[in-house]
Amino acid sequence: MTADNGASPNPPAGPPPSPYLGPPTVPPQGPPPSHPPRWAWWFVGIVIPVVGILVTILLAKPGGSDDGADQNGQSGPTASTRSDGAGQSGGKTQSSTPPAADAQKWQKVYGPAKVTAEQSISGTYVELDTPKEPLVLSGGGDGADLYFGSANGDPSISVPVSANNLAPLPDTGSAPTAEACLESVDRNGSYSASPVKRGEEYCLLTGEGRIAYLKVVTMPDGGVGGGILDVTVWETPAA
Repeated sequence: MTADNGASPNPPAGPPPSPYLGPPTVPPQGPPPSHPPRWAWWFVGIVIPVVGILVTILLAKPGGSDDGADQNGQSGPTASTRSDGAGQSGGKTQSSTPPAADAQKWQKVYGPAKVTAEQSISGTYVELDTPKEPLVLSGGGDGADLYFGSANGDPSISVPVSANNLAPLPDTGSAPTAEACLESVDRNGSYSASPVKRGEEYCLLTGEGRIAYLKVVTMPDGGVGGGILDVTVWETPAA
C-alpha cells in the first residue's frame, strides 16, 4: 500500500511563455546631415552678383566684343573709329560740322567806298556792278544801279529802272549783313526814297544780283552842294 506524502503526482504547469522578446533592434545610423553656416549663404548671395557686374563691365569695354575683330581674330580699330579721321582708303580729315551756309553765300566785293553826288541839279548816276569801287556815270542813267541827287527839289535815292530794289533800314547802330539787306529788300522794297536825311541807311539789289548797303553821309542840296554816300557791296560766289 503506497503512502500518500501529500505531493501531487503531476506538478502544475508554470505560466505560458511571454510573447515579448525584448526591445527591437535598431540598425545603426550615420551622423545627421550637416547644414552650411548662415554666413556661407550671405557670401554666395554677394559674390555671384558682383561677378556678374564685373563680366558685364569687361564686355562693355572697347575691344571687349568681337565687333572690331578681323578675320584672324585680332581686334583693331575700324575705319570709322580711326584716330586720324580717315577711312580705309586714306584721305584728309573732314570736319563733322559743315561750314555755315550763310557764311559761304555772300562775299564782300568792296566797301565802304564813298560816292559823291555832283554839285548840280541833275544828280549822279552810279553803277555798283564793278570790280573794285562804285563807278560814277557821266553819260546818264544807262547801266546805272542807283540815282543820288536832288533833281526833283528834294534829296533822293532811286533805282533808274523803277524796280522795287531799294529798301530803308532801321537805325540799329551797326552795319547790316548781306543777308539782312536782302531780306529788307524782299520785304520793303520800292524804287525810290525821298527826301533822304543824313545818317539814314538803305539796302539795294543791283542789276547783276549784288547786294549794296548805302549810308547817307551828307545830302545833296539842289545844286548848292554835293551829297556823299558810303557804299558796301557783296556778291555770291556764282554772281
